[in-house]
Amino acid sequence: MDLTPRSPDAVAAALARASRDGLTVDPRGGGTKSRRGLPGSAGTVLSTAGLTRVVDHAPGDMTLTVEAGLPVAEVAALTARDGQWWPQAEERPGATVGGVLAAAASARGRLRHGPVRDSLLEVVLATGDGRLVKGGGRTVKGVAGYDLPRLVCGSLGTLGVIVQVTLKLWPRPAESGWYCAEATAAEAAALAARVMAETYRPASVVLTPQALWVALEGAAADVAPPAGMAASEAPPGLAGAGIVECGVPPARLADLVAGLAADGRDYEAWAGVGTCLVAVATAGDVAAVRERALALDGHAQVVDGPPGLRADPFGPPPPGLAIMRRLKRAFDPAGVMSPGRFVGDVQEVAA
Repeated sequence: MDLTPRSPDAVAAALARASRDGLTVDPRGGGTKSRRGLPGSAGTVLSTAGLTRVVDHAPGDMTLTVEAGLPVAEVAALTARDGQWWPQAEERPGATVGGVLAAAASARGRLRHGPVRDSLLEVVLATGDGRLVKGGGRTVKGVAGYDLPRLVCGSLGTLGVIVQVTLKLWPRPAESGWYCAEATAAEAAALAARVMAETYRPASVVLTPQALWVALEGAAADVAPPAGMAASEAPPGLAGAGIVECGVPPARLADLVAGLAADGRDYEAWAGVGTCLVAVATAGDVAAVRERALALDGHAQVVDGPPGLRADPFGPPPPGLAIMRRLKRAFDPAGVMSPGRFVGDVQEVAA
């Protein structure tokens, strides 16, 4: 089986063979999101490193069609020549377009630009049984049957391999900058509420245990330090053995942050979005963080960490698990795709 196929057709052929032979397959781009799901259950790695063509760039339509193995850094360089960018995507070194979409890895600017799934106009997917299916449209998003672009975002390769996508681009802002104010957790929450009420469309409002960070972008007049804040670099990110990503209703994020601060945890919370990344060191830490998120009608999953933190990476099964299983069977009837990354795999192992 070709482990580095050079075309969408070759990917489909490889998956058809895997389904016939009962081989499990783990699609891999840059590997920046590979420590997700159950440990010790990965299949044969199918690299997308051979899928790097730029199929079409239409600056006038503000769209870009590329193969899924193209690095996000190359997308940034290409679109910058025309004063455009892909702001919804997390730009982690080594990340690929397909990997970002499969992991639904939205950037800190989600408050202003929305989640990464909103940037996906059209997708071509090689299904687990070797079909090439297309959903969406390059200029007008149309839905007939499955809303495939939204379906594949966050699917972690459990339905098939994303082989080609069309992205919606944005004009690159004239100015941008980060601003910071040192503050306790309670002070940061109060300051965040004030900034969001008084500042025109901030790109990001990030709370940490010691400070509040705000990103602004747009015309020069719109990029000025909020009262009490000074120009700064971007937040440094979390350091730890593992990371748990919590999602709660945005209105309840302050409650989550207060609880995490009381526990003495390191976190990065995105105001107005409801996302909170928390550093963890033990399985007990994962359970404690998840308990706080569930108490606020949220969820928590381990998005990075060694095997010892990923015995139960997803937590309680979602209400739509039965529908998710039916979708999984429709796209991957032989069950060869991304073993251990489907949320239902945990329940099957437990059973």
